[in-house]
Amino acid sequence: MIKLLKIGLFFISLVLISYLYLKQDFEKTPKTIYKNGFIITLNEYQPFAEAMYVVDGKIIEIGTNEQLEKDLPNEITTVDLKGATVLPGFIDAHTHFSISMFLAEMHDLSGFKYNSNKEVWNAFENIVKNTNKGDWIICKGIDPILIKDLVPPSIEYLDKVSPENPTLFFSQSLHNYWANSKAFEIIGINKETPNPSIHSYYGKDKNGELNGLIVEQLAIEPFFDILKSEVLTPKILSNTASKVMSNYAKYGNTTIVSAGITIQDKKPLILFKHLSNNEPSLLGSFLEKIGYLPKRKQNPRHFIYMRHDMAHLLPKNKNYKNDFYNIIGIKHWYDGSPYIGSMYLNEKYLNSELSNHKLHIPKNHKGAALIEEHDLKIFIKKYHREGWQMAFHTQGDAAIKDVINSFEELAAELDFSKSRHRLEHCLLLPKENINQMNRLNLTPSFHINHLYYYGDVLKSSLIGQERANKILPLGSVKKSGMRFSLHADQPMFDSHPFKLIQTAVERKTILDDTLGANENITVIDAIKAMTIDAAWQINMEDKIGSLEKGKYADFIILDKNPLNIQTNEISTIRCLKTYINGNLVN
Repeated sequence: MIKLLKIGLFFISLVLISYLYLKQDFEKTPKTIYKNGFIITLNEYQPFAEAMYVVDGKIIEIGTNEQLEKDLPNEITTVDLKGATVLPGFIDAHTHFSISMFLAEMHDLSGFKYNSNKEVWNAFENIVKNTNKGDWIICKGIDPILIKDLVPPSIEYLDKVSPENPTLFFSQSLHNYWANSKAFEIIGINKETPNPSIHSYYGKDKNGELNGLIVEQLAIEPFFDILKSEVLTPKILSNTASKVMSNYAKYGNTTIVSAGITIQDKKPLILFKHLSNNEPSLLGSFLEKIGYLPKRKQNPRHFIYMRHDMAHLLPKNKNYKNDFYNIIGIKHWYDGSPYIGSMYLNEKYLNSELSNHKLHIPKNHKGAALIEEHDLKIFIKKYHREGWQMAFHTQGDAAIKDVINSFEELAAELDFSKSRHRLEHCLLLPKENINQMNRLNLTPSFHINHLYYYGDVLKSSLIGQERANKILPLGSVKKSGMRFSLHADQPMFDSHPFKLIQTAVERKTILDDTLGANENITVIDAIKAMTIDAAWQINMEDKIGSLEKGKYADFIILDKNPLNIQTNEISTIRCLKTYINGNLVN
């Protein structure tokens, strides 16, 4: 008996020692005072400050240099800001972290790198020449809008140039894709394969043969499964994930919100938690020690909306609270993208060379809802009653009205007063529905890059001048008193907050046209949309989003003051340093 007891104590000791050894955390910043700065707090009772005292990742005091230096202990680190501007860290309210890390390893053929059809396909042909036979070739950024003469690839062209390499292309919008015959063969898709849904399908020519086109998420998922096992292994993805997180921080994002995680099982969630959680887990630490997960460091906080078809991955403990990493809700798609004709409109798309031929939008098309209103209401009832926050992808005016009206019809039996359910992107949010939306406590997150990068094309070739002037009505929403956020929809566009802020303020397109000038907002309101108001959307306004006593020390140091420069210079502001939980991360 004594012998068994000794053996038991030995193993318990071994476990404890292993636990203490494995759970080594990164070094934390000591007690620190930041002084001589111009601190924009976004606290309405104390809008500006000079100094900030931080202990264990939280703001203990904030005010003037004199106030804070009066009673500070002797053993303290001092950082002289030398007049630099300080802001609360930005919150990217709608991003796609998992897709960003997936795409990071792909060949870039976007309009940010190439200017013409010839340049794109010359680059692709060079990629083929430098790729071993049989290896996958994966490219991103195909966009006939940003590259005006771009011709999307036909399956005949891809089979000719890349006959022995399975090849897959992602559009810039990430709503359509192209593949060659070799890729379809490996995945097991042929002309007889049934389409996953009426809205997500494999394109075919007039003879019923595959033409290489793949539309929407359900149709592309079989490709993800094979790529994760053959190309983008867990180890590669984990290293890439760390780089993508660092890139968010580089631009001043201290919190990210994943709007619909694209995964099939819980394994990636272990990685996401390891990257962002404040405390290391035993499993995460072990996987880090053996090289399966990247070395832990302070990364942006990460809050997640699971995809509607991944609802089984929602945690059973709804009341679990974590200020650094948490699954907070569920997302559904009610319509799709303006750039493939799946945005759901009250009035038809324009018939144009771009819409009908390059984007393959049928003539006189209005788009359509991706789910039935009956199913939408069932979805709302289920997840609202379970206490989950919901986010709905809604681009077109018809889609937005349908979702708002569904909430209106359910308001007699459900209490939405504290729910803060979200509508995502909101390109054509009708002004007449704003007050209704506000009354139902729905909150929009605006994809403001629609205006800058695609505003000219929306006006000329997709929805026309009148509707283009009504897109993204930030000013009207602000006047209503409704809180909202801005986002870049990364990886569609890099999460660069100051570019979004400038567009929200100026309403300028890439060709310097102005759309809906009366719907602009002030610089400070645009900053709030990416800080305190974005924090409110995810029920974190008491913890992050402004610089106040008791809140986390998430802040950034800038090279320019956004309140003291011309608005056309805002996008040039650089984030010099990023702090999360008081720790310098960039």
